[in-house]
Amino acid sequence: MAKNTALKRFVWGVSLFVAVFVNFPIIVLNLPRLSKPIVQLDVVLQVVISFIYALVFIRWIYQATKRNDSLTKQWVGAILMLIVYCVVLTSANTFIIGLPLKTASTVVTRGGLMAMITYFFSRFMTETEKKNEILVENEQLKHESLLVQLTSLKNQLNPHFLFNSLNTLSWLINEDKAKSQLYLQKLSQVLRYSLSMQEQSLVSIKEELALVESYIFLLQMRFGENLNVSKKVKTLEGFQIPPLSLQLLIENAIKHNIISTANPLEVSIELQLADKTILVRNSLNIKANSAGTGIGLANLNQRFKLLTNREIEIKQNDTSFWVVLPLIA
Repeated sequence: MAKNTALKRFVWGVSLFVAVFVNFPIIVLNLPRLSKPIVQLDVVLQVVISFIYALVFIRWIYQATKRNDSLTKQWVGAILMLIVYCVVLTSANTFIIGLPLKTASTVVTRGGLMAMITYFFSRFMTETEKKNEILVENEQLKHESLLVQLTSLKNQLNPHFLFNSLNTLSWLINEDKAKSQLYLQKLSQVLRYSLSMQEQSLVSIKEELALVESYIFLLQMRFGENLNVSKKVKTLEGFQIPPLSLQLLIENAIKHNIISTANPLEVSIELQLADKTILVRNSLNIKANSAGTGIGLANLNQRFKLLTNREIEIKQNDTSFWVVLPLIA
């Protein structure tokens, strides 16, 4: 609706401009006598009939181009409209204004000039519309491609999470059946969240941290005080993140580091408002032969690139490993 209204206004504006433009010499010549009613009628007739002609011509060429009419058909139609314009305006000049018939030559000249101008305007309209349609199609294709890539990446993350969770549950069943029941309840909550987020590209930080709370509970059932997770998040509103991002980073920290009474694992999550990022840091005490494939972090980085056009930052020193995730405000 808005597009059609804008197009209509554009066509009317162009038609009026062309009508005034081709009749500008006549308007200027008649300025000294413009106080006379017959002169006023003359100017009005020239502009109004020219405006109607330009309006009809632009619309007809525009529709003919959209229908892919042959060039011959367009030329025939243009010539017929030019003839009608010349006959109507010449008749008005002769029988209403009282101008001599020889003024028909100026009418033909103006009609031909208007035909050329309006033809190029109409062609410009159709070409612009085609380009816009192509741009819209490209954007739709990019959006569809984005959704496909995100779905593929999430599908790679979830089995990894499920595999590790089931391993933990299996260990707990052998160690403590009562704890395993409670663990199973919490695990079902986490998996339910994971499944509910399957169709979402982004979730709020508040939702993600709620998952982290449940996930940490599951981990501490196994590691107890050997795992310490601290959170420095004062403001929760207004920020989003790809789902399961924080969970993946905590999972990676556990996978690659020794966790014991002598070497507890320290994990901190900190929201950095100035940079609109969230920092996840863990102490570093690498297990022997724990080198991973890097797929988890690579996939996470790709998700952020697709959604935010920013990459995650990965740094480490002798004692710490940290990842900085960009947030969407």
